[in-house]
Amino acid sequence: MRVALVTTTQHGHLNPYVPVVNALRAAGSEVALLLLSADGGALDERRRRALGRAEVHTIGQVEMAPWSGDPAKIGPMLRSSPVADRTAEALRATAADFALVDSLPVTASAMAGAQASGVPYGMIWANLGGVCPREHRRGRWPYDEQVGDYLTGHGVLWSARTHSARSPILNLMPAIPALLGNDAVTDNGVQLVGLPGAPGPRGDEVAFPDLDRTDPGRPVVYVSFGTIFYRRPDLLRTVITGAAATGAQVIASVGDLAGELALPDEVLTAPYLPQREVLRRADVFITHGGYNSVAESIRAETPMLVIPLAVDQPVQAHFVAGAGFGTALEPAGVTEQAVADAVAGLLDPARDYRDRLRAAQPECGDSAVRTAELVIGTVGTLQRKGEQ
Repeated sequence: MRVALVTTTQHGHLNPYVPVVNALRAAGSEVALLLLSADGGALDERRRRALGRAEVHTIGQVEMAPWSGDPAKIGPMLRSSPVADRTAEALRATAADFALVDSLPVTASAMAGAQASGVPYGMIWANLGGVCPREHRRGRWPYDEQVGDYLTGHGVLWSARTHSARSPILNLMPAIPALLGNDAVTDNGVQLVGLPGAPGPRGDEVAFPDLDRTDPGRPVVYVSFGTIFYRRPDLLRTVITGAAATGAQVIASVGDLAGELALPDEVLTAPYLPQREVLRRADVFITHGGYNSVAESIRAETPMLVIPLAVDQPVQAHFVAGAGFGTALEPAGVTEQAVADAVAGLLDPARDYRDRLRAAQPECGDSAVRTAELVIGTVGTLQRKGEQ
């Protein structure tokens, strides 16, 4: 059995699929990873090693900037993209029995290519946009409508309730009921498969010896705005300073901004951190709301302050606050005092944040293994039908 997985080179999308690739391979499937290079990004050596012997093919380029520009340009951009044809060609060339497509707006052309290829395909998500009611995506509507018109014109199913694509065969949402509550839209047979990633190591983690420098008598606040959205030195400095004002030990992932931030020596920083390890030590996580970060924080039972900066992050902020796993603060409302007040509230045991996170643990599961089971089961069913 050969399975193709289509996604982008962005860490927030590639990272959660590394365990999926490995779970499929462990279950006996051959896997071809079809990558769209986002803003010229490439598969780095750590992630290449983590993927083991899976095939990797680059099928085209996508640019992020247009998705914050004039929405009217999105439709023409998608229609002129060569990605659809290249995706269809790659799926046929790899002789895939099934394709699993990362469903997000920038992969819309790849979805059209999967539809055109004739290869059976399913959808999987790397954020909560696929189950979020459209009223919470109001800021993205002009873009969503362009994507919906493009995809329906190519025969791809479209959920008007979520402004998201659907597969007629298999739709997998890496999420849990405790996070989504009663607010999720699971039309077209969307199945929840547990939180993204897997409980164990992914295989591309880095070291952070300074973690041993933290004072066990003080709460730890971990700050990270991810690998794309961190480049906001003024906002990052305000957040870190506000968190430190509570008396907490602050650990921050700052990319290449350390020289610009002028932080006190006691603030521990690194360009990139072993996030899951740091979260297990942290008492509060201040995050932009990328879904990988949210899921890892839930697994670590670490309450969150979500400061959503763009794209799908307001969706995650909505669900985190609704589940009582943390609170949210709009970027325009970020001051040192607002951050200090939010951190103090998250540290207050009377507010039960950790209790709710602890109660959710039995649902977290291993979404990679569950995804592999469902994909393999679906392919088996399709093959049996084809033999009848």
